[in-house]
Amino acid sequence: MQNINVIIFIFLNLCCLNKYFSSEDDDDSCCCKWCEDCYKGKITQNNIDKQKLDINNNNKKEENEEDENKDENIEEEKEFKNTKTLSGHTDKVAAITQLKSGKLATGGYDNKIRIWDIAKEKEDKIINEKGKILVLLEFEDNKLLSGTSENNINLWDLNSDSEECEKSFKGHELWVNCLVKIDDKRFASASNDAHIKVWDYNSGECLMDLTGHDDCILSLVLLQTGKFCSGSADKSIKIWDIEKKEYIQTLTGHEKWVKCVFELDNGIIVSGSDDKNIKLWKPNGKGKDDNYELLDTIKGHTHYVRTFCQIDKKYFASGSFDKTIKIWEINTWKCVQTLEEHTSFIIGIIKLRKKGKKAIASCSNDKSIKIWEKELLKKEEEN
Repeated sequence: MQNINVIIFIFLNLCCLNKYFSSEDDDDSCCCKWCEDCYKGKITQNNIDKQKLDINNNNKKEENEEDENKDENIEEEKEFKNTKTLSGHTDKVAAITQLKSGKLATGGYDNKIRIWDIAKEKEDKIINEKGKILVLLEFEDNKLLSGTSENNINLWDLNSDSEECEKSFKGHELWVNCLVKIDDKRFASASNDAHIKVWDYNSGECLMDLTGHDDCILSLVLLQTGKFCSGSADKSIKIWDIEKKEYIQTLTGHEKWVKCVFELDNGIIVSGSDDKNIKLWKPNGKGKDDNYELLDTIKGHTHYVRTFCQIDKKYFASGSFDKTIKIWEINTWKCVQTLEEHTSFIIGIIKLRKKGKKAIASCSNDKSIKIWEKELLKKEEEN
């Protein structure tokens, strides 16, 4: 019996010595429950519990990540909803813009400019014009330009109680459809008389008169390159060099009137037409002297395409005489949502500045203005 005890004692010591002299790269598994490593606490009940806790935490983290992914998928399915409808105009609403104050300005065929407090859903001010209002532009704080069916451009001081405009810019022979700010001293206008005019804001003097279209100019935008882009009833789009005082390119492809042109942040020009199509025009190089070429044609509307706005880096919107607003994904050019609350033609849409939400506003032949909102997603906050 004594010999057996001696043998067991020697065996246990040999196990411990083997573990002691083994390299750090060897397996950490224990040879017996009395060895030195067990004594040092490398593998103790506390460590085992800790390992179990780590495993549980990792499992929970993976579950949380799965839940977050599920939430993201749900959020991705959120859509724009009509949250407010502003009523007051007695005829079609043709002009819409958001003021620097955050208020909304609209103009209609009822010869009225209405200033709206969006949150309160009520009018703050009504201005009586002498003609139909076709376009509005806030040139500086509380100074509003209106283009009318009286062929004039009128300047209104929104802080004044006067019923008369502060200044009138005269020179066009037909309806003024477009107004674009160039810089702090100049703006441009375009008309059914097929002329683009550049004005000195302070003096009222016409500085430039550009011709080239064969019919009404229905849309005008200032590009990031400093050039103009215009859309016309002559079915063409023209790119203008203001300094050279001439057009430098004509884009053709639409089969009917080009009702609207718009530049996305990525430099692509979007055009909409009475042919129901939206065309995308891409600059074919880099720099100021780029020419544009047709990138794609996207279909979806069933009537005239009348207006555009960009919502963020990922989406833009189009409004049509088919009574709908369509939300399009930039780059894939797929329609991801159709808004159908208006009961008549969509004439204008703009992006709204609204904290915590994506929002657009639309005006229509149905005499109403609608506000559309979508909850701001976490990953959209930087857009």
